[in-house]
Order: sequence, then structure tokens, then C-alpha cells
Amino acid sequence: MSSIDSLVANGGSSKAIRSDDEDDVPADLNGLDIREDSEGWNDVEEDAEELAVKCLLCDDLSDSIKNMADHCQREHDFNIIALRKRHALDFYGSIKFVNYVRSQVQAGNLKPQCADSAWQDDKYLQPVLENDAVLFSLDELDDVDEALPNGGGHQSSSTVQAEIATLKAQISTLQAHHDAYREEVSKTLEKRWTEAPDRTTTTADDEEIKYDKSYFESYSYNDIHQVMLQDRIRTSAYRDFIYDNKHLFEGKTVLDVGCGTGILSMFCAKAGAKRIFAVDNSAIIDKARQIAADNDLLQQITFVRGKIEDFQELPGGIKEVDIIVSEWMGYCLFFENMLPSVLYARDHFMKRRSDGSLDGLMVPSHCSIHIAPMADPDWIADNVTFWSDVYGFDMRCMMEGALTDVVVQHPPESTVAGRTKGHLPVRLWDLHYAKIEDLSFETDFVATLEKKIDTLDAWCIWFDMVFSADAPTGKGSAIIDPAEEQQLAKRTGAVTFSTGPLSMRTHWQCGVCVIDRKADDAHALESGSQLNSKLTFTKGQESRGLDVKINWKAEQGGEVGEQLWKLA
Repeated sequence: MSSIDSLVANGGSSKAIRSDDEDDVPADLNGLDIREDSEGWNDVEEDAEELAVKCLLCDDLSDSIKNMADHCQREHDFNIIALRKRHALDFYGSIKFVNYVRSQVQAGNLKPQCADSAWQDDKYLQPVLENDAVLFSLDELDDVDEALPNGGGHQSSSTVQAEIATLKAQISTLQAHHDAYREEVSKTLEKRWTEAPDRTTTTADDEEIKYDKSYFESYSYNDIHQVMLQDRIRTSAYRDFIYDNKHLFEGKTVLDVGCGTGILSMFCAKAGAKRIFAVDNSAIIDKARQIAADNDLLQQITFVRGKIEDFQELPGGIKEVDIIVSEWMGYCLFFENMLPSVLYARDHFMKRRSDGSLDGLMVPSHCSIHIAPMADPDWIADNVTFWSDVYGFDMRCMMEGALTDVVVQHPPESTVAGRTKGHLPVRLWDLHYAKIEDLSFETDFVATLEKKIDTLDAWCIWFDMVFSADAPTGKGSAIIDPAEEQQLAKRTGAVTFSTGPLSMRTHWQCGVCVIDRKADDAHALESGSQLNSKLTFTKGQESRGLDVKINWKAEQGGEVGEQLWKLA
């Protein structure tokens, strides 16, 4: 077993998959059922308090916009009514004016410039103050200086009725303007945060963008998300870590990179996160938003469509987060090349201390690569080379790629012929410190055979994940001693899982690298034989592909080889 396998009683996670009767996790979320109806799922209540009218220049609250305008004139020598008339502000102009003044005051300018050009930018259509009562009451300022006199004669009934009719018509018009304004702002914000940004190029990068487009479109369909959600090992590991460490998430701001259906964001919301930004560049984000709405979680989760690299800030001007959560792993860990996007998010949005070190948590926090020699000619024949003789017919042309591509399969434990010393990984990364250049690597390792074999048939590659509750302290190393994986798994609050052949099958399975050899090239090896080897991972020709190269040489027996396999 691997260092994590040895801790896995259930075959995939270092924490046992909990039974459905545990009351610290909503029962319906055990495994893969996300139809939440447990206590607390709908516990977010809307604020029912009436809004007061806040002064444009200070924190004073009035019971009407007219009284607020009087306060501004009296206390700040700021005549709102006169300014509206002077600049002939219509409904939209008034909206921009109010938001401009509030933005200036927020920036510390208590005497904002009141020239026409100051508030012309359409960005001032977006409210600065949430539920700003001033914006909903602007119609009350119209004709305020033409109000009927108090006393001094009586008006005829017909005159009064005519004026009432006129006022009603004005109110109706203003209401229509207001409704149109709200709809326009809603559309503008929706377009800004839900449509992928226009990324035009005139260079050879067009091919990479085309490949990216195909990649993101592949995540727009339900099938792939169903497969991932039904992967109990994967989904339960995230759920268990988040729910078992609610104290880490309560009141925090979380960024979910590549949110998919939003399941991880919803876990964070249920764990008490104050605000979650869920980012995805595929059309699935529309379904994710609907799912969150159906579960009354839109108060906490904001969905943003686009590549995280295209954003300098998050909605609402948010520039830092406490936690980054992401399910970025691909076949053999790095296929699909999504981790660089997560590292970008970490470098640009993760909260930092005064000395520049990270002051947040990566979920998951560590990842590792394992490799083992395989020997099982029957399994190879059944799963890879059976095309040589299909009911007496030669179909070897169907084997194209079988010996040059990484085969994604979950071989049985019996096919594993040996392991590295201590069953340790050959490489272990700390994601709080890893850089993009750390993801391409070569590392030497020694595999010791644990049984006698007639021939070395293949190499099996898999990965393990660690979710550590310990935030980084100061500076650290991206590549750490593989022996530390066992200690990480034992820490309080930690959750781990493995994708290896000694564990329960996951949707990632394993990467089987079948050796392309001739019959007379096979060498029998005794139990205890050592294979001095080297594993090399490099980015493939396609931007999200992966090349795997393995060199090996037996200390005895004549077995030696070098081969390159591709994941594309």
C-alpha cells in the first residue's frame, strides 16, 4: 500500500465514509445525494427591516428623501434639489449623480466635484449602497419646489382632481423609469459577470484559444458532472473536510475555481462561509446558479463566468479571499493543465500577511504522484492487446495508440509487481507554495519487485490528495519530502484519498503505460530485484496535454528500457 493507502480503511479516504445517521453532516449530503432538506439548509432569512434614507455625505438617517435633502442643505451646504435642476438631471442622470456622490464620499472626498462630466460614466448606474433608499425615492424630489402652498385660499374640486391626476401620471412615469433602470442595471451586471469576456487575438495563440474553447465546452454537458458527483471518494473527501472543519470556513470569503455544478461552493455555504465566488468558464455555470437558487444559497454564492486569469478583481470590488477551493485534478494528476489557473487565483486573490506570505488556505493543500511496475500478461491481453486475435481475425490496426498513449484504466491490485521504498510517492507538492514551473519535473526513483515476474508489462501511475486544516506559516517549500505525506494525513482535521489500484476506483482511475516490446525482448525478474528508474512529466504539444517518460534499468537480469507516452 502507499503512504495514504496504509491509512485508508475504506479504500479511498483516510477518513471512513461516514454513515447516514451522523448528525453533524446533513444526512442527504452523505455520498452523492445533494437534495438538501435537512435542518439548517433553508436557515438563511431575508432582512425584513425597513430601509432608512441615508445622507449622501454622512451616516445620518432620515425618514424621507425630502428630510434627507433638507439635512444635506442645512448640515453640509449641499443642495441636492438645486444641483438636479442646474444640471437638468433626468431619472438616469439622477441615479448616476447619487452613486457618484456616494462613491466619492466612500473614497474620503466629502466635497465631491459637481461638474456635468463627473458622473457621466455608466459605472455609476451600479448602486454604491446596497438597497439605497434614495434611488427608490427620487420621484419624491421632483417638483418639490412647486409644492402647493399651505393655506391661502381654497382650490376648486376640479383643480385639485386635475392636479391629483397629473401627480398620478408623473408617479406612473417615474415608476416606469425606475423599473427600466432596475432591469438595465440587472442586465448590465448579469452580462458583466456571467458572460465570458471577449478575448480577441491576432497571433498564433488562436489555436490555444480554440483548444481552450473545446475544453470548456466539454464541461457544459451533464454527463461529465454526473460522473464526478457520483465519484463517492472524490465528492465525500471535499464534503468531509469542509464539514469537519467548519470553524475554518465560518464567516470567511471563499473562491471556488472551476465550480462546475457548484457542489463545493454549496458545501462551503452550509459550513458557514460568508461569501463564495464560484468561477467557471463553461455554460454549466447557468445550471449552477439555478441549483444554488433552488437551494436558497444565492445570498452567499456569487457565480462568475470566465477564466480566472481574466479577472483583476471579483464582483463588488473584492480583491482578496481567505480560502481557495477547487477540484482541478486530471488523469495522472496534471492532464487538462487546470492547476496553473488555481495557482494564478492563489497568487492574485489569496489574502496575505504584512510580510507578503500567504494568510489563507488551499483546499486541497497537497498532492503527490505514485508509480509502480506492473506484470500481468492476461490483464494486458484482455484490456490492451486483445486486438491481435479477435475470433481469429487480425485487428491490430485498432491498437493504434495503445502502446504510445497512457491508457486510463483501474487495474486490479494483483497486477502491481512492486513498489517504491516505504510505498512513498516519488513527488509531493505543497500547493500553498507550488509554482507553474514545478509541475514539469523529472525525478529518480527505485522500484523493488515484490514477486517474481516473467516480464515487466507496464508502469502504473496514480495520485493521492491531502486536505490539511493547517494554514501555511511564513515561507515554505513547493516540493517537500515524500515521507511527510504520512504525517500530513495524521494531522487533526486532515482528509486524504488515493486513486491507486490498491484503493477504491475513482473516475480518474490510473494511468497505465504499456511497454512496447518484442517477444524476444522480455526478461524474467526475481522478487527483490530493483529497477533504477526516472519519471519525467512535461506539458504536451496541446496546451492541456501531458507527456510521460520513464527510464528504467534492472540491477540484474538485463531488463532496461526508455519510453514516452502521451495523454492528449
